[in-house]
Amino acid sequence: MNDVIIKSMTLENFRQFKGESTLDFATDSHKNVTVIMGENGAGKTTLEQAFMWCLYGKNTFRLKELINREVRDAMISGDEERVSVTLMISHNQKNYKIVRKQRLKKQSARFDKNPEENFWVYEQNENGDYTLLASTKGAAMIREFLPEELSGFFFFDGERLEHMSEELLNHGKSSNFKGAVRGLVGLTAMMNAIEHLGRENLKRSVIGMINSEIDAQGDVDETELSSQIEKLQTERDNQNNRLEEIKPERDRYQQDIGIFRKELQDMQDGIKRQNEYENCKVKKEREEAEQEKARKSIYEYFGKNIGMYILIPLLRRVLNELDGANKLDKGIPHIHADTIKFLLERGKCICGTNLVEHPEAVQHLNELISSLPPYSIGNMIGQYTDRARSQTRGASGFARAFQERMANYAQHLTNIEEAEDRMHDLEKLLPDQEKVKNLNGRIAEAKVNAKRLNDEIYQLAGLVQAKESQIKRLEAERLHYRQASVRNRKQLRYLAYAQAIKDELETSYKKKEEQVRENLENCINQIFEDIYDGGIQISVSENYNIATTVIDTDAASGDEIEKNTAQSYAIIFAFIAGIIKMAKESREVTGEKIYREDEGFPLVMDAPLSAFDKDRIKKICTVLPHIADQVIIFIKDTDGEIAEKYMQDIIGKKWLLEQETKTRSTVVERACV
Repeated sequence: MNDVIIKSMTLENFRQFKGESTLDFATDSHKNVTVIMGENGAGKTTLEQAFMWCLYGKNTFRLKELINREVRDAMISGDEERVSVTLMISHNQKNYKIVRKQRLKKQSARFDKNPEENFWVYEQNENGDYTLLASTKGAAMIREFLPEELSGFFFFDGERLEHMSEELLNHGKSSNFKGAVRGLVGLTAMMNAIEHLGRENLKRSVIGMINSEIDAQGDVDETELSSQIEKLQTERDNQNNRLEEIKPERDRYQQDIGIFRKELQDMQDGIKRQNEYENCKVKKEREEAEQEKARKSIYEYFGKNIGMYILIPLLRRVLNELDGANKLDKGIPHIHADTIKFLLERGKCICGTNLVEHPEAVQHLNELISSLPPYSIGNMIGQYTDRARSQTRGASGFARAFQERMANYAQHLTNIEEAEDRMHDLEKLLPDQEKVKNLNGRIAEAKVNAKRLNDEIYQLAGLVQAKESQIKRLEAERLHYRQASVRNRKQLRYLAYAQAIKDELETSYKKKEEQVRENLENCINQIFEDIYDGGIQISVSENYNIATTVIDTDAASGDEIEKNTAQSYAIIFAFIAGIIKMAKESREVTGEKIYREDEGFPLVMDAPLSAFDKDRIKKICTVLPHIADQVIIFIKDTDGEIAEKYMQDIIGKKWLLEQETKTRSTVVERACV
């Protein structure tokens, strides 16, 4: 086996790690995971960058000073301190010690770095002693088992992950993808060869230099033709570059249109429910108006009739008493005593009889006066009893009429509740009107941008085609001049050979890159499915654009972080895993031995597990240990319990970073479960 295994790291005054700190890493094939926990600011990124600095002399710190601040601040003029990182690595059954140091000397108020290269690679001999390798050989050893062009994937920090995620979300691709794939499978070597051969308008390229030799021997006409051809080639190349730039952008807009339309289509059932919802709303409002009328009717009826309804028992007792008292008389109903007096004074009855001529009638009327109100209570009682009996009969139906009104009110209330319940059910199915409006707006905007870019693509394609025709015509004309010279004919053969080699390399490169891209796409989807439960298909375009296609509607559910950030993180995880897997499976390419099939690589990763839910963390923790032969993972303290829960069987080492001050942290080994 030729696995690269990092055994330990020793820090000396490196950033917030004052003094000397050593971390041993898991090396057991069955327990290949080292977990390093710490909160933000405790030094996780510092440790990850320590690998990069020790191996390649590079780091991404904004403040490039590496020495511990407390050590630096304690220095006085003339003092010298050092910062160093030492890695113990095994490869191909041999152990190596890699040391990088930087000396800092204080001179009055300034600090001077030692200008000498402080980098050493030691190889362990058969006796167990370490022998210093020559600087060129040491650097070659590093390139062999941990090539720098792939370091960004073997040593992967959270900041870089966020940057790639942002690129993926905003542009559909990351600048890291294409370069990584080329470096892994030997495509970089092929591309370098193609670029070395170059083009006619590249003076330092092989083809360019041969062409220049031909031009140097040509006449004025030939030189002028070459100048025109070079200008056209430059313009064509710029236009082709612009085409390559805007085609993916156009494709993203077209993809967006499809995605937005799919979202609207998924909302159609909800849109259909909108009419039913509006009808329910109208019904509810109508029932509320009728309910209000019923309520007022109840109040009015109650206020008008409740008094008499309450008096019914008392009135019935009074009527019974009056009936038993026989106090009623036979007076004329509704005739008042004043009426009789009026008739007597007039001397004429209402029937026309002359009362003066009939004294017996006068006498009868005088007797009648005594039996009429206000002189006769009996008549008044008679009138009262008639009215009371009528009112009693009317009030006796109060309860039934009141119940009917209450029942009518209750029915309206039931209808309102039924409408509200249906509206509540429908609300769950209704589309977000703001979202619908937003989607329609985004579709319209994407259409405008896609059309604009399409128009530009067609225009550029036409210009490129026209320039190709011009170039071919001018080249044919130039060839006529060049073939007149024997020396030029020889140079032309060289040029043809170089161009043929370049064409063959480009054809081979294109075929190989397509194969690699397909393999990468398959690798990513296999790993992504393990992390993200399927439902989403990932495709890698010829420009290494990453597109996602929903193949299961359930996969499109979830909150925003799952649909955006977490998904992009999962894609990047899958990409890294695919890169490392392909590195292990690489073969000989263009005669250059790249990596052996049994080659294994470590993975040092700052993993922001907090971007995922617990189920995703479980899946990532399950997949990560199988990505590489050795995994060193940095996680937040808050994620440590979850990570440990799902990786406890394969965790060989565990460390905790404790931040004592803003400028000093310590490493503490924790027991593995």
